[in-house]
Amino acid sequence: MLMVSPYMERRLARRKRDAVRGRFGNERFDTLTKEIVALHRLAREAGMIASIFGLEGPLRAAVRADLCRQGWRWRDADLAARTVLDEVYRRLRAERPDWNEGQPEHVALPGLQIERTRCIRCHKKLTGEQTKFCSTLCATSHHSAIRWRKECSEEWAMKAAANWT
Repeated sequence: MLMVSPYMERRLARRKRDAVRGRFGNERFDTLTKEIVALHRLAREAGMIASIFGLEGPLRAAVRADLCRQGWRWRDADLAARTVLDEVYRRLRAERPDWNEGQPEHVALPGLQIERTRCIRCHKKLTGEQTKFCSTLCATSHHSAIRWRKECSEEWAMKAAANWT
């Protein structure tokens, strides 16, 4: 039979209480947050991630999975993981890009890791000073499509997304 030390018994009991409550104790929250901040800084310094938010998905999934294995309900574990990562990014002073910066057609400036070499609309090779579009026709049609997407109703947006290839 496996012998469990009194320390481990207390630790397991605390984790069960946390799982039932669906939230962390302050000390456990701070410890986990500090560890993730340190991990994030190491990954950035090593060049393993290009964006400060590059590990957000895997970290949230890992924290959530560990909590679920400890007996937390999925919804509580997901909320706790999101809360931890919100605190991590607050400590890292990370600012999320606005909606337009997150779109694939956002301009990539020279000197960045990825430079645009083809037209957004028709995919022709760009020449000279062209940064996004090969012609005025492509630019106008692309901007019209984007404007339509932003202004259309939710119902039309759902239909367009379902049919868009």
